[in-house]
Amino acid sequence: MEALKIKDIGEAIRRVRKTKGLRLEDLADDGISTATISNIERGVAHAHTSKVYYLMEKLGLSMEQIPEILMGQEEELKELKFRLTSIEAMIDLEKPRDAVSQLNQIDLEDHHPYAALVQYIRGKAFRVMKKWKRAEKSFSSAIVLSKQNNDKENMEAVSFLELSLCCYLQNNMDKALDFANSGLKAFDQEGERRYVKYALLRNKIIFLERLGRVVEGLKVIQDVWDQIDEIKDMETVLTLYSTRVDLLRKTGMMDEAIHYAEEGLELARINKHYSCMFDMWTILGSVYTSKGRWERAEQCFHTALASKHLIQNGMVLTDAYVWLGILNVQQKKWDQAKESLQQAIANAEKHDDAPKLIYALRVMGDFWKEQDNKQEAIPYYERALQIAQKFHYKPAEKKLHFRLSQCYKDRDQKEFERSLLKMYETQMELKRGAGDILEEE
Repeated sequence: MEALKIKDIGEAIRRVRKTKGLRLEDLADDGISTATISNIERGVAHAHTSKVYYLMEKLGLSMEQIPEILMGQEEELKELKFRLTSIEAMIDLEKPRDAVSQLNQIDLEDHHPYAALVQYIRGKAFRVMKKWKRAEKSFSSAIVLSKQNNDKENMEAVSFLELSLCCYLQNNMDKALDFANSGLKAFDQEGERRYVKYALLRNKIIFLERLGRVVEGLKVIQDVWDQIDEIKDMETVLTLYSTRVDLLRKTGMMDEAIHYAEEGLELARINKHYSCMFDMWTILGSVYTSKGRWERAEQCFHTALASKHLIQNGMVLTDAYVWLGILNVQQKKWDQAKESLQQAIANAEKHDDAPKLIYALRVMGDFWKEQDNKQEAIPYYERALQIAQKFHYKPAEKKLHFRLSQCYKDRDQKEFERSLLKMYETQMELKRGAGDILEEE
C-alpha cells in the first residue's frame, strides 16, 4: 500500500470504529495490539499490510467502502472549517466569550486536522479577554498539535504571532521578540495564512523599536520594503510606514522621514484608516519638532488629536500628548507643556503601556529640569527608572541614570556617583561583551 492510501484507510478505519462506539482496546487481541491499531489509524507508513486487512475484517469494512467514507469525512471537514471560520470572526467582532462558548461544544481528538486551529482560536479569544495564562496555554497547545499533525495552515507561526502579542501587551518586549523570531522560523511559505510572515516582521520591528534597537529595526524594514506590494493587510503596510518614519527620525534622517510620512498619510487617507492617520500625523509632528519647524509640528499634532474620537485604541494618544508637550517645552510654553505631559502620563497609566509611561515620565522630568527645578524632576525620573528596571528596558535605564546624575550633580555627591556607576553598568550590560572594535559609528 502506498503511504497516502494507508493514511486514507487509517482515517476510514478510525471513523468506522468511532461510529460503532469502540475503543482501541475493544479491537485489540492476540493478533493486533492497541499500539498497532493506533499506528494504522494515524497512517503510519510502516504498518504491516496484513494487520491493516485484519483490522478491516474485524470492523466489517471493505476496500470498496473507503471512498464513500472518505467523501463523507471531506464534507464534514468543510462544514467544521466553515463553523470555525465563523467562530474566529466572532472574536474580530469583539464577541470573544461567545466564541469560547461555541468552541466548548466542539470536541476533537488531538490528531484531528483542525485540532490545532481550535486551540489557536481559543487562545485568540482568551487574549482579547486579557486572560493571558489561558491564552498562552492554548497557543502552546496549538503549536504542539500543529507539529504533530504536520499542519499546513501555518498554525505554528500564527500561534507564535499571538504569543508575541500577549507578551507585548504585558510589557515583556524581550520575550515578545523571541516569539516573533520563532514564528518567522516556523513560517511555511507554501502554507495558508501567508499574511502571518509580514505580521511577524511588523511585530519584530515594533519590538526592536521599543527595546531601543533602532538600527536593527530599520534594517528589518529595509529588507522587507521591496515586498511591501505583496502585503494584503493594509494595517501592516501602514504600520511599516509609520515605524519607518519614526526610526528614520531617531537616526537623524529627517527629510527621508518626511517623504515616507507623506506617502503613508496618503495611503491611510485613501483607505480611511483613522488610527494609522493619527499615528502618521503624530510622527510627522515629531519630525518637524526635531527640525525646529514649530508651526508645522503644532499643526500636525492638532490634526492628529482632532481625530481622536475616531480612534479605537486609546494607547496611541500617549505619543501625541508627549510630543505636544515637548513642542511646548521647546517654545517655553510651560503651562501647555505641563498639561499635555500630564495627559500623556494618565493615558499611558490607563492602558498599562510601560514603554510609553517610561517615556512620558522621563519627558515630564525633562520639563522640570529645563526650568532648573531638579528637585521636582527627580521623582519622575525615579519612577520611570523603577518601571524600566521591572521590565528590563536597558536603553531607557541608561538614559534615566544619566538624567539623575545631572540632577544630583552639585547637590548630592553620593547619589551623583551612584547614578554614574549605574549608567556605566547598564551600558556594559547593553554591550553584552561585544568588542569595541566592532562598534558602529
